[in-house]
Amino acid sequence: GSDFMQNLASEKQTMASSQALSFARRTRALYKSCMKSLPGVIHQYDYHKLDLIDCKRNLKKYFVKNAGITNPVALDVILKKGEMELDETLRMFKTPCHVEKILTIDIDEEQWSEKKAVSREYEQIANGSEFMAKFYQTG
Repeated sequence: GSDFMQNLASEKQTMASSQALSFARRTRALYKSCMKSLPGVIHQYDYHKLDLIDCKRNLKKYFVKNAGITNPVALDVILKKGEMELDETLRMFKTPCHVEKILTIDIDEEQWSEKKAVSREYEQIANGSEFMAKFYQTG
């Protein structure tokens, strides 16, 4: 009886740690893709006046600000949204002013409060509703 429970707990821990590794791997892959794509995006959108180093610094802040999120459902939603944002940017589906805003606004200032509220909303959805949490996990 107790061996079964210990094995079950051990399997659950292993699943959780492998899921955390998966999120870390996906985050690193998205970060690398964003940074590698940035020179091309600046050229595509004709933003030669922008400094590549400043753009990279501002883009990195989006990743750093979300580093404290540990909820798997929220992480999955944020990563999928980031992947979608990059894809839309590379396909030039985004308006130039939207891309410029992402690359030039310092999110450490007041504009970040909006993004933070959205992040909290993801957390509330995942924690507050069993149905929504299952929905996000199966999607």
